[in-house]
Amino acid sequence: MAIHLERESLRPGRLAEASGRHEFDASCLTIGLVNNMPDAALQATERQFVALLGAAADGLTVRLTPYALPDIPRTDWGRDYVTRFYSPIEDLWDSHLDGLIVTGTEPRSPNLREEPYWASLTRVLEWAEHNTHSAVWSCLATHAALLHLDGIDRRPLGEKRFGIFECDRVSDHPLTADAPARLRMPHSRWNDIPEDALTSCGYRVLTRSDAAGVERHLPGHAAGLFRRRHRRGLDRAARAGAGGPP
Repeated sequence: MAIHLERESLRPGRLAEASGRHEFDASCLTIGLVNNMPDAALQATERQFVALLGAAADGLTVRLTPYALPDIPRTDWGRDYVTRFYSPIEDLWDSHLDGLIVTGTEPRSPNLREEPYWASLTRVLEWAEHNTHSAVWSCLATHAALLHLDGIDRRPLGEKRFGIFECDRVSDHPLTADAPARLRMPHSRWNDIPEDALTSCGYRVLTRSDAAGVERHLPGHAAGLFRRRHRRGLDRAARAGAGGPP
């Protein structure tokens, strides 16, 4: 298996077995990665999805093109990084891909429609309906997709749902074909989607937890990321003078 990154400057030694401009045969899978993660997690997210694609490719060659939304708030370092190493989102509009991965990002508003990147993200959603065979919406991108496509709004939780939760496999599906009947899933979020809202719109629940709710997307927490997210919450609580952990 080889993962070829569309942009040569993406330092292939760290992220893939091969890179650069290549001729691709019909068996090559073309996948886009719209990486909306905050600056501190940009490179870790790249590595995470490259590793997942590598594990699932089963001998196929994967051509991975990273894209960046222009409206994601970033530091000078982050803007420079995505400018040099990512394709602009405008390049996506005239493309046709086998698959698309869209990550979440850190929310800045309780109302998703008020996020600075809402217009760009919804255009990606509409593009994906007609120009790719399959799309994975991860974390906050899942909530955005449900809201824009089906009118399903997330509901705020009384307190942050954080931890490793036991859940049950409740449907037979290729995504859960080799999963045990009971498994553990990490959660770190302030919002939830009601199961009845999902099923009423035709969604199929694959796993369910009495304590954490339903799982609707691929796991979004690589090794070490869960710990770093918890530390970030603790640091913010300390700076704000909060009386306890987030």
